[in-house]
Amino acid sequence: MKIKTLTQKEKISFKNEMPKYEVFLKEKLPHLATTSLSLYKRTLSYISTINKCNSKTVEETCIFLTTKILTDTSLNCVIGDSDVSDSNKNIRLSAFKNLVEIFRDEIKLKISPVAFNTTISMMGKAGGNIRKQIMEIRKNKDMLSPTTMQTWDELTELNKIYLKKFTYIKNQYIKTNEVPDYVFLRDCLISNLYINNSFKLKNNEFNVILRNEYKSLYLHIGDNQPTSTSKNYIWIKLDSNDHKIIINKNKTTGGVKRKNLGDFIGHTSVYPQKNQKIFPLNKEIAKIILFIKQVFNERSDKPFIKCNNRELNYTSSTWSKMLQRVFKKINPKLSSNLIRKIYQLKIDLTDDLSNQDKMLIYEMNDLQRELKNSKDNKEDEENVIMTLENYQ
Repeated sequence: MKIKTLTQKEKISFKNEMPKYEVFLKEKLPHLATTSLSLYKRTLSYISTINKCNSKTVEETCIFLTTKILTDTSLNCVIGDSDVSDSNKNIRLSAFKNLVEIFRDEIKLKISPVAFNTTISMMGKAGGNIRKQIMEIRKNKDMLSPTTMQTWDELTELNKIYLKKFTYIKNQYIKTNEVPDYVFLRDCLISNLYINNSFKLKNNEFNVILRNEYKSLYLHIGDNQPTSTSKNYIWIKLDSNDHKIIINKNKTTGGVKRKNLGDFIGHTSVYPQKNQKIFPLNKEIAKIILFIKQVFNERSDKPFIKCNNRELNYTSSTWSKMLQRVFKKINPKLSSNLIRKIYQLKIDLTDDLSNQDKMLIYEMNDLQRELKNSKDNKEDEENVIMTLENYQ
């Protein structure tokens, strides 16, 4: 959206439209996260304003624009012209598609069922093309960037250096009781969480890589699973090697996700996401965590991983800077997203994995990704869910 390009009168209209769409979306789509609600209400208010629909109800605006789309295959009235970025077009289309799905019965009644199906298909095809262009641009940027030269093996070799030094420090502590450097231990733990947290599949080791929720993990030690459902946990069982990472709150827990419906182009459905995800935690990483707990007597009511002074917790910004320093020998600009991309490329290029195997690995990496050219995705998903239950 380019609100600054609106006239003063249009800006007033845009501002007046937002409460209407906010109330509507809260009522019709109560599952929306706060950020999505804010984005959609602004987007729909903008679409309404540029189409001079400020005097119309939400339903009337939807019917008006749906009718307009039927004679405008470019969908300019919704997504804008060539001056609008693909990202903005994608957001506009997604916001308006919610309206069309909410008013499907009204559209079928006031226009026709054919009109509804045509509109959905047109938006589906347009959305597919827009997202394809976005991915192509990202792919080209990655190809031009030196950051794509890193490999998973390079990251693994760096982590071995961290582990070797950790072993030396631990032995020195046992011999001399000399307090080790917290910053190094913390960096070693982070490197291992990203690079060395693995599970077995067909006698091979594959990794579990989460998003940046590592920064919010609380330590829980005991046989019983932590009861709180508002925090993320490292769960260590002293009498077992069956340690876990429990994610109750992140981008892929709670709320809903949208999935395509088979062969119907543009037809999607909303599915609830899991409210909790449980991942395995490597026993070697558990040893590092327990050593840090022993040396520094970390409190259980604060996030386990702390800044250099051990008093402040990490923000998204400070976490990213710290991560770059941990992996600076590989690449001083390495991010968690790039680490995940490097690993994903490794999996994609592994020929002896079935679709079901890859889907399991994507789930273990907390990646929401559907495999292309798989006719048995639904059956594979069911098998993956059963396999995941064994890990949990």
